[in-house]
Amino acid sequence: MHKGMACLWVLAGWLPAWFVDAQPAESASAPTRNGMFIVDVEPYSSAKPLSRKVARQLDGAALEWGIHENQVVFSFLGTRFVDFPLDRAARYGRKESLELPAGDYRVTGVGLEMTTSYTADLLVNRGAFVNEGVVTFRIEPGRTTSLVISPVIQRDTTMNIDFWMPTLMARVRTDGSETQAVALNVRSPASIAWPAYDGPLKRAVE
Repeated sequence: MHKGMACLWVLAGWLPAWFVDAQPAESASAPTRNGMFIVDVEPYSSAKPLSRKVARQLDGAALEWGIHENQVVFSFLGTRFVDFPLDRAARYGRKESLELPAGDYRVTGVGLEMTTSYTADLLVNRGAFVNEGVVTFRIEPGRTTSLVISPVIQRDTTMNIDFWMPTLMARVRTDGSETQAVALNVRSPASIAWPAYDGPLKRAVE
């Protein structure tokens, strides 16, 4: 595998790049059933010094994520493999806010370890894994809940190619209090290897 092939995989989506209800307005006294959700991606840090070239590439990069029903997913695999609407992009040092119905939510990470592989399918089978529901949070009516992501850039090298991958440390912030940070995309004993995962996030690849 060479660098050009890796770029083609990204472009092909193999790896990871107002509806107005025509109803009468509710009265001003009606209680709100929604809360505010903020995804706060902090500026990245690095375990090792970065070259100017790598820093420029990271400055233009974004984390792919999506939300559907009561699940938030951050994925390092593209939609060729993941059956989930990864239709949002979070850039380093940026925030995004959206209104969500009150309720309990969970955050899942789809991670990828770079391995020596000559096809995208082999790479995914060897290196991909799922961290299911590793972070949970609750949206309360009229209140704000933030999912704070601290990206730490790590260098992963395979076949003399450097891949600069962020480790996403996630914590939940509500009313000044924060939970302990949890890695969304680091393999652990609780991670499910991609070949063994049979949940709804896995798209059948022909």
